[in-house]
Amino acid sequence: MVKDNLGFEFSAARQVLTSVAGLQLLTALIRQLNLPCAIRSEVRVKKIDYGFREEEHLIPLLLNIALRRTSFTDLTWLVHEEKLLKKMLGFGKLPKERAVAMHLGQYQPEHIASLKRVGAKVLSAVELSAEPGDEGYLPLDVDPSIFEQFAPKREGVETTYNGKLCYTPVFAVLGRERFCLHHWLLPGREKAVERMDDFLRECMALLPAKVDRSKLLCRYDAGLYSIKTVRATEEANAFFLVKARASGALERLVNQHLDVEILDLKVTDAGGEFFGEFIHTPQGWDTPRRFVFCVQIKAEDQTGQPLLINDVRYHVLATNLPAAITPQRAFELYRARGAAEEANKELKHDLDLEQLPSQSFNVNEVFLTLGTMAYNLLILLGQQWQDGDEDADPATGKHRVRRRIKTLQDHLLRSAAIVVSHARRSLLKVNRWWLDKLRPDQIKRRINRLLPIPG
Repeated sequence: MVKDNLGFEFSAARQVLTSVAGLQLLTALIRQLNLPCAIRSEVRVKKIDYGFREEEHLIPLLLNIALRRTSFTDLTWLVHEEKLLKKMLGFGKLPKERAVAMHLGQYQPEHIASLKRVGAKVLSAVELSAEPGDEGYLPLDVDPSIFEQFAPKREGVETTYNGKLCYTPVFAVLGRERFCLHHWLLPGREKAVERMDDFLRECMALLPAKVDRSKLLCRYDAGLYSIKTVRATEEANAFFLVKARASGALERLVNQHLDVEILDLKVTDAGGEFFGEFIHTPQGWDTPRRFVFCVQIKAEDQTGQPLLINDVRYHVLATNLPAAITPQRAFELYRARGAAEEANKELKHDLDLEQLPSQSFNVNEVFLTLGTMAYNLLILLGQQWQDGDEDADPATGKHRVRRRIKTLQDHLLRSAAIVVSHARRSLLKVNRWWLDKLRPDQIKRRINRLLPIPG
């Protein structure tokens, strides 16, 4: 027999969802990295030093993006926490929304480049993980994206190949943690591959000094398959893996270098993968390059139903990796590039950067630059959150490189709490499980051990 419910009634409590804890951790990280001084020294938009300083315009917007507020320019949420925020950052006053919008309208490409240099300096304070293996290759993944817009009159918004109004940014993410090293915001019809040589030169100029370029592995998808990409990577003395576009010439070369006897011997109902390599000079390329290939043959579909004709797929990569790196190992290194797609998803959805707010192209690029800076700070903040069992993936048991941005936002930056001020002390009363799981005092101690970025 089912008992009646207890008859509880719902009512509002004093405990509310607040970002005070997240603001304190983020501002502690910003202060420890000396980010306000770096912005003040690098970015000089005002010709006369008056009014609000540069960091007083930019850092509230950076925090706004990190906390994924409803609007980039909506700073009214700071009114409730303005006193705490000013105390955390050492600001005397915060600018109004209109003042921030007018100030960002003064940004020119040289100011945006300076802001990107500040964002890249954050990587000098982080720990970068190489790909597993004895080679120790540090991945640099370059990947274009599409930011769909719903305002056709915005500057730079154009119809791209999929028939939608878009910007087409390109991102370069470094290490297995996927820190954003560099980015471009491009108009919809402009292809990143046409200017990839300039983009890679800028990436190399922004690399932290501690990175060993002889171990740098640049990975590209088929959209960036070009002699410009290959030459620019070789000029930087780095290795590359770029997926080749399918063509009849490459398929003929793959068929010529397949061992037919082994192929007939190994193909079973379960299918198989077959690796090989060859030297080839594509049309328009000046010298021959090494190509590795993988042929995937499947005799069954996903449900186990036998296929009438085997499903054969060709995958070809151009590379300058040493001959000691086998084709199979080259594909293992390239397949790890799939994690770079997660960086695009986090920027677009977790930080809600896809819908850029302004009609001005330069202002939108400033917002995107601040978004990538907030993205790097959140990854760095997540590295300070270590609680033992959470570092292992429960599904695979493997070591987890880092947490997703959405996880940090939901658990670390927002919490149900009560802010109490008493006897000249500010207390944040939270749930016991939040303190036990996140250990904010331990995170603050780890933040205090970080080195400031060069000014």
